[in-house]
Amino acid sequence: MSKLLFLILFFIIAMIALRLWNIRQWNARRRGEAAAGAKKTTGDGEPMVRCVRCGVFLPRGEARMTQAGYRCNDEACRRRD
Repeated sequence: MSKLLFLILFFIIAMIALRLWNIRQWNARRRGEAAAGAKKTTGDGEPMVRCVRCGVFLPRGEARMTQAGYRCNDEACRRRD
């Protein structure tokens, strides 16, 4: 019985450790994207902007400007307004 409890405890600790490692990796990627957010460009060199509603990156020429910022031309995004 004690071996079973030990295995269950070991499994729980391993899962928590993996979860913490995953969160750390995700935060590092997110910080890297935020720092490079304004520097994203397409292959043609056109600056990329982020839709303030859905978060999709798209070329500035395809985005529409609103008072809140850039919006994409996606129909689902327009219906959210």
